[in-house]
Amino acid sequence: MDTGKILEKLHSYRGDIKRDLSQLIEINSKRDLTTKKVGAPFGLGIRKCFNKMIEFAKREGFTVRDFDGYAMHIEYGYGEEVLGILGHLDIVGIQEEDKWNSKPFELIEKNGFWYGRGINDNKGPMLGCLYLLKILKELGYKPNKKIRLILGGAEETTWECMSHYFRYNKMPIYGFSPDGDFPIVNCEKGISYYNYQGLRKATNDGIYNIVSIKAKEDITKVCSEVEIYVQTHYPEKLLEILSDNIDNYIDDNGVKIVYRGISAMGRNPHRGENAIFKFVKDFKTIDGLDKRAKELIDFLNGYFVDSIHGEKLGLYYNDEETGITTNNLSYVLLNDETCIISFDYRYGKGVEYEKVINRLKEIGIKNKLELITIKEMPLLYVSSDSILICALKKAYHNITKEEAQLFSKGAASYARTLEQGVAFGPTFSTHRANSHKPNENINLKDFEKALLIYAEAIKLLS
Repeated sequence: MDTGKILEKLHSYRGDIKRDLSQLIEINSKRDLTTKKVGAPFGLGIRKCFNKMIEFAKREGFTVRDFDGYAMHIEYGYGEEVLGILGHLDIVGIQEEDKWNSKPFELIEKNGFWYGRGINDNKGPMLGCLYLLKILKELGYKPNKKIRLILGGAEETTWECMSHYFRYNKMPIYGFSPDGDFPIVNCEKGISYYNYQGLRKATNDGIYNIVSIKAKEDITKVCSEVEIYVQTHYPEKLLEILSDNIDNYIDDNGVKIVYRGISAMGRNPHRGENAIFKFVKDFKTIDGLDKRAKELIDFLNGYFVDSIHGEKLGLYYNDEETGITTNNLSYVLLNDETCIISFDYRYGKGVEYEKVINRLKEIGIKNKLELITIKEMPLLYVSSDSILICALKKAYHNITKEEAQLFSKGAASYARTLEQGVAFGPTFSTHRANSHKPNENINLKDFEKALLIYAEAIKLLS
């Protein structure tokens, strides 16, 4: 394959790619189970997005199969073995819409960037790969494997799309997911989401009685806001003890106190400021707290506060190749009878999962809390000397003229569903794509470069 000819074709199809991508961006393909039905297990928005992608693929003459609305694939080439390129058409919802500089569901081009929800994560890269197959077909490239674009509908949520897909399809011999970063993510850390929960009836035996704690129930983020309601006859006295950077609202029964931090993805707790940490640090030395609140604050301080690598849990580990463990406290809830503490733990090579779970259960038993496992994703690791990694390194170097470094992330891509698969682009380290955030975007020059790298990878692996 001639890289120059591929680039020429990409330039000629840029308007077509933008037109088709605009149609995908217009579709709000967030999971919506209120509209689920047969053939649309994740709701009509995702079903509509599948239909549009099927329309595009059939228009270009590719073989397409739809697996009950859970997943689909687009196929080019022949052979028994499969090279998989895995991505998704579902999106995360729109939060902080007032911070968008354009309409989230409208593709906008500005200063060499395209903007819109899903433009980078993951509609843009997957449509780009469809056009790449179209170009390879037009240039007469005949792969020795089937090349499959495998698209799921629940990557942002529950992932059952991929387990459904692989009930009917053989595992690709190699694969990559354009749903991460360049150069090569050869390790996706193991991820476990947990709750500690238990009956904690209000004691109301203090001068300051914490009767409720509320926070946004988002297991994927650093807690950016927590609201505490304290029942007391002395709200002003309490506020004199607390730090100044809080909001407070006094009423006849007490005071509501709001702590604010800085949101970040749970996989990067160091990039945020946890509002729960601020609350605990403020309240841990206060005399006159009710017994229940004192026990909760001591627990949070003893196991979580300022311990974003699992040190206080006794689960800290730093692997030279795949990095350091992380621990994010995502939210705490407290009402008249129950308490829930939600957190995640992410780990690289060298950590034994059984030891992790046993340690967390031990802590729960000691503190009369039940450990609930919400979701688990095992560690993904592909050796640096594997055929897959060697080919991707070469593809990256051939286009960028730079050595492809290997690194680990605490994120999750569909590469985890493969026996030999990694996340591979499309985002370069110099670019902030704002996936899951306002003003999600893709750099057009980088997008073009990514597709050239993918063309090289396809050539080397098929």
